[in-house]
Amino acid sequence: MKDSEIKFDEEGFEELESKGKEQPSPTGSTNRPDLRVVQTDRDKDGNVVYSNVGGMWKNVSKNGNTFYTLKIGQLKLLVFPNEKK
Repeated sequence: MKDSEIKFDEEGFEELESKGKEQPSPTGSTNRPDLRVVQTDRDKDGNVVYSNVGGMWKNVSKNGNTFYTLKIGQLKLLVFPNEKK
C-alpha cells in the first residue's frame, strides 16, 4: 500500500458535536456510538466473550462529506470511505 500524506484541513473536514438530547451512558459519555468496537476473547469454559473496547460515530463535515470518528481507549481516529474521485 502506498503511503501518502493528505491534508484534511484543506478539504474542510471538521468534527461537529451532535445536538441531540440523549441520556448519559454509564461510562459518562453523552452520546452512544453508531457502531461498537469489540475484542473477542474466551472464558475459562472456552465460550466466546466480547469485550467492548470502543466505538464509531458518524459525522458530516461542513462540505457535506461523511466520515466516522473511531475511539479505542484514548486513541481517536478519523475514518473515511475509500471512494475514487
